[in-house]
Amino acid sequence: MLKSLIFAAPIVLAGLGAWPVLSQPAATSDGAALAAAASPPGVRQLRPGDYLVAGPISNAGFIIGEDGVIAIDAQIFVPAAKAELAEIARLTTKPVNAMILTHSDPDHINGLPAFPRGMAIYAQDKAKAEIEGVIADPNSNGLPPPPAIRDYVPTHTVQQREDLVVDGVRLVLIHTAPAHTDGDLIVYLPASRLVYAGDLLTPAIGLYPGIHLNKHGSSLGWIASVKAMLALDADLFVSGHGEPLTREEVKARLAGAIQRRAEIKAMVEQGKSLAEIKLALHDAPLPGVASRFPTFIETTYQELAAGPGPGR
Repeated sequence: MLKSLIFAAPIVLAGLGAWPVLSQPAATSDGAALAAAASPPGVRQLRPGDYLVAGPISNAGFIIGEDGVIAIDAQIFVPAAKAELAEIARLTTKPVNAMILTHSDPDHINGLPAFPRGMAIYAQDKAKAEIEGVIADPNSNGLPPPPAIRDYVPTHTVQQREDLVVDGVRLVLIHTAPAHTDGDLIVYLPASRLVYAGDLLTPAIGLYPGIHLNKHGSSLGWIASVKAMLALDADLFVSGHGEPLTREEVKARLAGAIQRRAEIKAMVEQGKSLAEIKLALHDAPLPGVASRFPTFIETTYQELAAGPGPGR
């Protein structure tokens, strides 16, 4: 999900839960906006060896291991990813040996061609399939990636959970259920008590989660995924858009989503229309560019109004 960006053409929703159709950035009279989009990412140490990369569009991260660096997500544009690599080089001479993708949205994968070819790339198996789909049809993911992304198909996939050691760092990769997308991956560092959550957590867009129905996301799956996240011995959670969250802040977001989903479900069962539910619950557009995305009420209504089925 995008946080802020100036695009050359309007953003168009193909349907509730769908990614907008986006163009590459182009010249604009708004010099401040261009400068923000082109600015180097902000790198912040969270724990010894563990870093947040607050990019111009979405967050990423990296971990400095014994023999190399493990990157987490790849930025939306190659120049932003190159700027991230320059920041990494200021901290260590170790190479980037691995990449972990928290999901397949373009603001998390399109910068992949800036990273070393041949590195190990970890992803949930549905995310790998979606990346292969983008290679086959570059327009299928909202923002076409650079052609070189064909050289960055994930090399290692996770279905549900895998405990592994990469460059001397113990990692646990977890997929619970379709949530933001059907290919979300939680990255847990037990030694640091730290979680990289990707877009399962997006405080920059408000209290409620963003769900991509076109990628088979699910509000009920999001609830299950965040419960699984909170079951870990972690006290800091890195979001895909916005500041890292404490355990108590994640609990509050979970409680809010559970309550809001129950309210929507009750009104759907009463036969209320989407417009009536939005009015009753004071639904407001998301902030900034995210206003072009459907809200949690809109996606949850569509999910529930589809009738009985898995996760409903």
